[in-house]
Amino acid sequence: MSQGFASYAEARLDEFVGRIEAGLPRLPKQEAKVAQYFLLNLPSISFETGKSIAQKAGVAEITVGRMLRRFGCAGMKEFKAMLLQHYSVSAESFPDDGADLPPDWQEQMNAELRAVRTVYAKINTPAFQAAERHLREAEEVYVTGFQTVRGLAEDVARRLALARPRVRFLSGHDSMLSEWLDPPAPGTSCLLIIDVIPYAAECETLARLAREQGRSVVVVTDEYCHWAHDVTEAVINTPSKTGLFLESILGLNAATSLLIHATATAPGRDIPQRLRDWKRLAHRINIF
Repeated sequence: MSQGFASYAEARLDEFVGRIEAGLPRLPKQEAKVAQYFLLNLPSISFETGKSIAQKAGVAEITVGRMLRRFGCAGMKEFKAMLLQHYSVSAESFPDDGADLPPDWQEQMNAELRAVRTVYAKINTPAFQAAERHLREAEEVYVTGFQTVRGLAEDVARRLALARPRVRFLSGHDSMLSEWLDPPAPGTSCLLIIDVIPYAAECETLARLAREQGRSVVVVTDEYCHWAHDVTEAVINTPSKTGLFLESILGLNAATSLLIHATATAPGRDIPQRLRDWKRLAHRINIF
């Protein structure tokens, strides 16, 4: 996706550069000078300003802004946001494969990377596809987690709420399940549970109660979970034993991120408009 949770520009850098390259032959002469300067100096252009680019390209400063707007970028501030987004996630940010790390940290890094690869390998499995379907098709989604992963569950709820409507974090201890006093129509509600060792007794109880009320259940958990498969077919087990002091949650993060993405990209969902609406609301209370 070309946009996300942060207030980055909504176009990817490579897409923007592609538009410049395609349109360069048809540009007015002065704008063509600016476009050519951009294309030839991308690695260092983050240190430039509109004024310095204009001076080096031999044009008026207003021409820089005009060229950027022609290709869908509001100005230098938005262009630098695209640069930041691109290089913060690009492999170019990591020039080596950890070869300079001490051997024990290399082994640790490889274990973490294997955990992520294991999660990605589950994308086409029946369990992952069932989880996608439940999160996409339910009219409402509750997300819960206890103990050390409560914070992760709350974060997932917030992010999932950007991907689809009617998502709530469920805190059974706080609300005493007042949200569930009125059982939903079958298939219209989903409970997403995040659980790890030592397993919270509440998780299994909530999962079984959800099924009794006709809710679908998705469980994202570690590789040792002993109860989830008895409750739902939508169980994503992620590796947690990678040698860290505490169990790794990298697999849990990867799995939930993939599920959020799958939910956001469901057919018929207008995510760009949803994010614009969200940012507009956030600006009303001066968050940004």
